[in-house]
Order: sequence, then C-alpha cells, then structure tokens
Amino acid sequence: MATAGRVIGLEIVETRSSGAPHCSVPLTTPRLSHEQANDLSVVFKALAHPTRVQLMNLLVSSPFAACVYDIQVAMGMPQSTISHHLKQLVGAGLLHRRQRGSWAYYSVDREAMRRLGTVIDLGDAPAQPLSPQAQTDPPVERVEDV
Repeated sequence: MATAGRVIGLEIVETRSSGAPHCSVPLTTPRLSHEQANDLSVVFKALAHPTRVQLMNLLVSSPFAACVYDIQVAMGMPQSTISHHLKQLVGAGLLHRRQRGSWAYYSVDREAMRRLGTVIDLGDAPAQPLSPQAQTDPPVERVEDV
C-alpha cells in the first residue's frame, strides 16, 4: 500500500493511499447513541464541581437516605451551599429527593449510576497495548518545552 506524507501543523503524518493515517486501527462502533451521550453529558456536567463529587461519594457510601442536616454536618458547609449542589445533582438525575415532614432526604439513583458506569467502568478489560502497526513506528524522544 502506497504512503504519502502531509503536514498537520508542524507534524508530518504518514498516510496510506486510502487517506487513513498509518497508525489507524479499526475501532468498533460506539456503544452509546448520540442521545445517550447527550444525556450522560448532563450528568458529567453536574459532576464537574468538587463539592458535588464529594456529595456523591458521601451518599454512595451511605447505607440510608440522608437528610440535608446530616449532609451539611458531614460536609461542614452552609445549608444553602449544600442545598444548591443537591438541587444540581437531583436535576441531573443522579439523586432522588423525598420530602418527609420538614426534612428532605437524598439517595443515589442506582439506575443513573449504572448508566454512568457504561462510560467509565473498565470491568475486566485488559490494558490497551499499542497496535501491531504502532509497534513498528520508531520511538520519538520526548522534548521538554522551554
């Protein structure tokens, strides 16, 4: 198969006559549809704040639904801050909210966590070695930026 070079920025990328880069390896079709990926991006956006990540970690490890007061005490933050972040997590579908008297109780939506796991769970997947084609490429010395 004939190859040619083309310049991308300052890097020369070797390509096959088919136009595919020399390093290309066929990948399987993504498991997520565009709609599923869009829905999950809302979840990741909600998790893009350290306090919300901490809240999820706290609630995932709790054996019971937790009331706002207990969450506030555990987090050491003002109630208004905790309520704001909990509202974001409920809106993203990560938490359930149940009102019992004057207290709101929060628990993890297990189905939402399973959907999230479709993106980040490696399961028993083996480490990803270089493809046989990539093994034939000469190593490049790393040049540190000055």
